[in-house]
Amino acid sequence: MSSDATRRWLRGAVVAVATPMNGDTSLDLAGLAANTEAMIERGIRTGDGVLLAVAAAGEFPTLSIDERKAAIRTSVKAAAGRVPVMTSIQHTDVREILDLLRFCADEGVAGVQLGPAYYYPATEEDLFRLIDLVDGVATIPLMVYSTWWDGGVVMTPPVLRRLAVYEHVDAVKWSAPDSAAYAAGISAIADRLVVVDNHAIHVWGHLLGARAFVTHVGNFWPEWAVGLWRDLEAGDYAAATRSLVAFKQPWSEFAHRVGAVSGGEGPFIKAALEVVGMAAGPSRLPSARVEGAYLEELRALFAASGVPMAGAGVGTHA
Repeated sequence: MSSDATRRWLRGAVVAVATPMNGDTSLDLAGLAANTEAMIERGIRTGDGVLLAVAAAGEFPTLSIDERKAAIRTSVKAAAGRVPVMTSIQHTDVREILDLLRFCADEGVAGVQLGPAYYYPATEEDLFRLIDLVDGVATIPLMVYSTWWDGGVVMTPPVLRRLAVYEHVDAVKWSAPDSAAYAAGISAIADRLVVVDNHAIHVWGHLLGARAFVTHVGNFWPEWAVGLWRDLEAGDYAAATRSLVAFKQPWSEFAHRVGAVSGGEGPFIKAALEVVGMAAGPSRLPSARVEGAYLEELRALFAASGVPMAGAGVGTHA
């Protein structure tokens, strides 16, 4: 069951942070530090947000363990206590999961994300065997990731309530196969775990008890993400809806079109970072860099929406 301490910091815009790379796809750690500084300076701070570094948006499946550790360490150092940093410890080898868990605790990571085993479809009992092991070693909060599309486990209300019994499971990164299951899951668990909305139903999720939402937009337009959170917290759901319709909807449509050309989250986030002048670089193969007409489309969308360019001052989330 989530602690009061975790509820105080795991709230707001949870930015799924991209991992910049150099032209040869080596890690651009200086760029990662610079992007982290920019996000913090532009509003992603404790109470309004969290940085989820080196997770799926950070292309962790394409990184070695040493690279993951280097990027995690860079993120924590750059954040310097001004915003909580979380990361993923997901892996196909449980020994690496435990190694990453211990590393994160030593480095000052606020909490870690862990989903059901992947590649081999997991059963519910596979999930609980994994959580049994990790919870017994953990000294920092765990956020269980509902990956129903990938891991074979659909987390029903009984599964969520069982997860809430663990000592270190404080949160669930939540989505579900359909809207009814999404609502049922939040309703079953919001009083026991911090629910982080990963279904992108921001207004409804907040009404049902979600205390944070996952966003890619915070990488390149932190003001928009923080503004959306503050509208939700103020109960100004009309303003939040206007923001979502005006920018989030066309941005998501762009991301889906890019996803039809090249998989992964890196390509479309890095395209946005490139357009605004922040550190980006390519993704590793087989992902493709976004170029040509896609970039022109994105530039036009950003100009029409008022997305600020790096160093050009802050914008609004309208």
